[in-house]
Amino acid sequence: MVPKRSEERFKQEALDYHEMEPRGKVTVVPTKPHATARELSLAYSPGVAYPCLEIEKDPDEAYRYTTKGNLVAVISNGTAVLGLGEIGALASKPVMEGKGLLLKTFAGIDVFDIEVDETDPEQFIRTVCAIAPTFGGINLEDIKAPECFEIEKRIAAGTNIPVMHDDQHGTAIISGAAMLNAAELQGKELSELKVVIAGAGASAIACADHYVALGVRRPNIIMCDSKGIMTKKREKAGELNEYKAAYAQDVDDGDLASAMVGADLFLGLSKGGLVNSEMVKSMAEKPIIFALANPDPEIMPDVARKARPDAIIATGRSDFPNQVNNVLGFPYIFRGALDVRASDITQNMKMAATKSLAELAKEPVPDDVIIAYGGAPLQYGLDYIIPKPFDRRVLIWEASAVAQAAVEEGIAKISPEEYDHEEYREELEARLGLTWSVMRSVINKVKGSGRKIVFPEGDNEKVLRAAAELVQEDICHPILLGSESGIRSKLEQMELEFECTIIDPRRDPRRLDTFAQGMFDRRHRKGLSFEDAQRLLKSRPYFASQMVASGAADGMVGGVTRAYPDVLSPALKVIGADPNAHCIIGCYMMTVNGKVIFLADATVNVYPDSRTLAEIAVQTAKVARRFGVDPKVAMLSFSNFGSSKAQRTDRIEESIEIARELDPNIVIEGPMQVDTALDPVVQMDYPFMEFEGPANVLICPNLASANISYKLLEQFADAEMTGPILSGMAKPVQVVARADGVRHIINMAAICVMDVLRKEKY
Repeated sequence: MVPKRSEERFKQEALDYHEMEPRGKVTVVPTKPHATARELSLAYSPGVAYPCLEIEKDPDEAYRYTTKGNLVAVISNGTAVLGLGEIGALASKPVMEGKGLLLKTFAGIDVFDIEVDETDPEQFIRTVCAIAPTFGGINLEDIKAPECFEIEKRIAAGTNIPVMHDDQHGTAIISGAAMLNAAELQGKELSELKVVIAGAGASAIACADHYVALGVRRPNIIMCDSKGIMTKKREKAGELNEYKAAYAQDVDDGDLASAMVGADLFLGLSKGGLVNSEMVKSMAEKPIIFALANPDPEIMPDVARKARPDAIIATGRSDFPNQVNNVLGFPYIFRGALDVRASDITQNMKMAATKSLAELAKEPVPDDVIIAYGGAPLQYGLDYIIPKPFDRRVLIWEASAVAQAAVEEGIAKISPEEYDHEEYREELEARLGLTWSVMRSVINKVKGSGRKIVFPEGDNEKVLRAAAELVQEDICHPILLGSESGIRSKLEQMELEFECTIIDPRRDPRRLDTFAQGMFDRRHRKGLSFEDAQRLLKSRPYFASQMVASGAADGMVGGVTRAYPDVLSPALKVIGADPNAHCIIGCYMMTVNGKVIFLADATVNVYPDSRTLAEIAVQTAKVARRFGVDPKVAMLSFSNFGSSKAQRTDRIEESIEIARELDPNIVIEGPMQVDTALDPVVQMDYPFMEFEGPANVLICPNLASANISYKLLEQFADAEMTGPILSGMAKPVQVVARADGVRHIINMAAICVMDVLRKEKY
């Protein structure tokens, strides 16, 4: 059902979407340089002969020299396309391209879609097996039942790569995860669950098989096809094929309505409008309703909820809670299988996928996922029993679970001795973006340090979710400032439980005593009285800053509900600058097109003089080194090396000389334009430059230009931003922005702990 727009308009939008240039949804992009005659000779003749000969000697070398290890074929004969039926191989191509788009988008897997114009199962099997050497895996799609069962089995047996018919197993794996959690929440044992399935096609039979593997008893499954309940009587009459016959029960004939009486779980894989309120009312107490027909469910969720307020309801649609979407399965199953070079996709691997999804649903939901789904809170419960499709963590949890299952079962080319589960999870994190990879290395460095980080906005929901993850990942011990009863109440509402310290500054005796004295001792020559200190310490940013200054906390992260200066100013007054630093600076770490770049100063120094500009360059270079980046510093300007006579860049030229005095080892150049800093071709015009290749530390001439630059990059270049990272404080302080989400708060807390450990060391 198309929401609030005419079918004709939506049809035209869909056609326009597919027609826009380039046509279709997938394309092929070269991965090697090919601009010169020599590069072409390496890519093709004569250079290509050498990898060919290596593969001839050892076929496994194809994984080393070709795309095979990351290439999946999406193959169909067009006999059962979505809800469209047998429309033919060519007409199925838009669907197969769409499947390729999902594999690439969610799991980074390359795809060729192949539409085979062959309905004879034997010929189809022979064709697919013949082309299998090209691929690392095969995703069979939209092949009608019952032929699909034999086709999948025979192709899997006739090849040595993972093969899966997603129409069968995708829904089984995802709905299986939903069933595990729904049964737990409703207090039902799987072995006692009475299941009714509407539909008896490939997906229905695969779901039933998977549910049995999970613990549902086969005699407790009643399956209905278009003629009613599948009974032993119908089996004897020859009405059921061998696959349906496996679920024929020794019960009386009846329709779907009679089957649903007393049922614990209804699984709909049939057509819209098949179930009414009375049928739902006849189910057992606390029923589970999976109405998965698309686009129209067997019963609409609002109708089912009105009839049974005690039900857990799932559909296949994204506009209702608990969407059972196959995209939660096949991209990650193939990712894990490909990465360990599995020869098959086994029941154990499918089971691992199901259980990983069920467990992930119980984890705190990241802020970016909540925002992607409208901002409403998401937490494990009746309306959230499986992860959302846009939860990027699914890649890490599911692919690693599938890979581990393949290795343990012995069907992977990687042995258990070679496989490192945690290392593989980190590799998967790197696929989510360079920021994830860089921050994972930071988190690994600070794990288990036990340092105490104070959060002034301790009663903010984003801070509470971040604190829960910080404790779970053992990054730090959070100190939350705010009303204890208020924070405890929010934690209870959010169903979060973790070890932390809660402090209400207004009630803490240190505010009137030692903290006030410490603040007075520091600021009494700045016009601050003891009473002023007591009053100011009612403010959480001041109290948090004094905690850090006195050693009651190791570091501070704030700013979620306050303007940047409202957090930074108290920290500067109470903690102050590092005596070895000329100034405080704020830089951003950005990942753009696979590169890490640091940009400064975007938050603190409005129009720095030469000395301050030099300090910004030196300190930002130090920050880059802490993240494992060897800094090449470019001092940016509107001209290259003073080429403009109208406006000289004396301030920047002087700052470069000062920076070299402050840090004789710094690699720094300028003044230069951005393209000179980043483009090696442009750099050829300036052979005197101190570095070659792109700069990775960009110093802007003033705050306005830096601020504009990072926001443009974030909006138009899809840059991932971490920061602003403060440097130059006497003790570790990091300030986040109001719009920052939970993941960013976690990252800044990890950076704060890294600063704590660095300062302790030196």
